[in-house]
Amino acid sequence: MNAHNHDYELDMQIGHLLRRAYQRHTAIFQKEIADDRLTSVQFATMVAISQLGTAPLVQISHATAIDHATLRDIVARLKERGLLCVVQDKADRRQRLVSLSPEGEKLLQATIPAARAVTELTLAPLDACERIAALQVLKKLALEDI
Repeated sequence: MNAHNHDYELDMQIGHLLRRAYQRHTAIFQKEIADDRLTSVQFATMVAISQLGTAPLVQISHATAIDHATLRDIVARLKERGLLCVVQDKADRRQRLVSLSPEGEKLLQATIPAARAVTELTLAPLDACERIAALQVLKKLALEDI
């Protein structure tokens, strides 16, 4: 073992801990959500589209913090499943407007209660004060400009 690395404790590094927490959350999501083809990122995309209404990809990308290329793939997969409607913007032919299809709205509404349970299960090891603190710290870290 390299003597220079003895003072670097992996279990004390924020990136490592965030990744481990996200892995745990993802495992809970996959276990609790009835639709085994719906990922947490796809769900977040559908929630954002529901909140925005019909919106261009750039607006959805901003709302979800998902890069444009990745979002295009997510939208394509959800559209292929019949969960999204994608149309050309009549005002700007370069843009595509995305909305939930009736099937997408139905799946989203059916999934939201389980998604709430996922949040509760993810936060289960924390007491009430720790939950508030954790969410506030994560919001601050997530929303701070790089």
